[in-house]
Amino acid sequence: MGVAIIHLPSWWRVLKADAGIIHLELLKMTIIPIDTSPVVKGNHTPLETPKTIPIVVDLCSGLGGISLAAQHLGMRVIAAVDTNSNALLTYKRNFPGTVIIKRSIMGTGAVDACQDAIRQQNFTTAPLIVVSGPPCQGFSIAGSRDPLDGRNKVILAVGNAIVRLKPRCALIENVSALLDSKHSVRVRKFKRKLETAGYSVVVLLLNAKDYGVPQRRERVFFLVSQTLLNEDEIRLRLDNLKKNEVTVKAAFSRLPRARLRPDKHSEAVNRHGIPNHLSMRHSLEVRSKIALLEPGTGPMSYRKLHPARPANTLFSGHRAPPAHYKSPRSITVREAARLQGFPDTFRIYGSFSNQMEQVTNAVPPPLAETVLRVLAEQTGLIVYDHD
Repeated sequence: MGVAIIHLPSWWRVLKADAGIIHLELLKMTIIPIDTSPVVKGNHTPLETPKTIPIVVDLCSGLGGISLAAQHLGMRVIAAVDTNSNALLTYKRNFPGTVIIKRSIMGTGAVDACQDAIRQQNFTTAPLIVVSGPPCQGFSIAGSRDPLDGRNKVILAVGNAIVRLKPRCALIENVSALLDSKHSVRVRKFKRKLETAGYSVVVLLLNAKDYGVPQRRERVFFLVSQTLLNEDEIRLRLDNLKKNEVTVKAAFSRLPRARLRPDKHSEAVNRHGIPNHLSMRHSLEVRSKIALLEPGTGPMSYRKLHPARPANTLFSGHRAPPAHYKSPRSITVREAARLQGFPDTFRIYGSFSNQMEQVTNAVPPPLAETVLRVLAEQTGLIVYDHD
């Protein structure tokens, strides 16, 4: 199978039009289209034209972990679908050229809007990739773990969307608990839907710590392709792409001392220093309890990180983030983002608690990038070789 790997020029990843943003209301959804007509600069071979660079639609995008991975591979992210207003605000600020669709994937309108975005930007002939990290709270050990949780139906809706959008390939991520026997019927139904539509499906269980993420985070990936996927080749390639573990101390290196979060703060207004690096206002009692903990120990509410290991899985919800291994405080949103593999240039918006939830719910970009690279190679698509 042929694999096309090219070196794209540096301007490609930030290519976008200069036209203003136009706000439209359509089918009771908000979409924010922008003119992104292809602009070709410099000397290019036919393989490097915008029509052959993969385009991406991100379903249940959250703040954009998989989108960031796709962008880093030189792909053009056309549309993002989600219902969370705060996550979409973060997404919009970090991906200004992408069409934002605030609508549930459970209906048909979101897919219609994605198709419209592809047509309006004249990318109907470009190879399409669908990526998705559906809500996992119904499957997760940190969530309800209820097979009847309504959020569990979203993964089937993602399957329906893939069948309608007819992408060249697709990548779906979720928690490892999705593979538990109590969810087997739903997983079989999801796979059967895709296979009946002519897709090859490979299911993998991977740990983010093996791919440059300073966090133990097991996740299941569904690799979906119109061409037959070779599972043995995929596993061998992923083994070859493994990296040495990154410790918490290494992840936090060169971060300045966190400033105490003021009573009034907005990431949209306060833009000095490293973004999202503000500490919580703990009581003296809480700070004293944290100070007494040994690294790697403590209750779930403020378990202290160990500096010489990757972090344990970051959870969202009512649990407080883990405590810093040296300072008697919970970690900042920026520190959590580093443990997820986000660069410091990626700014998160919303309230403090919502920022933390967005980050901990995200798909770690380095992990997503590795799996998406292998899927693209298997499917014969162009990827950006930045190694």
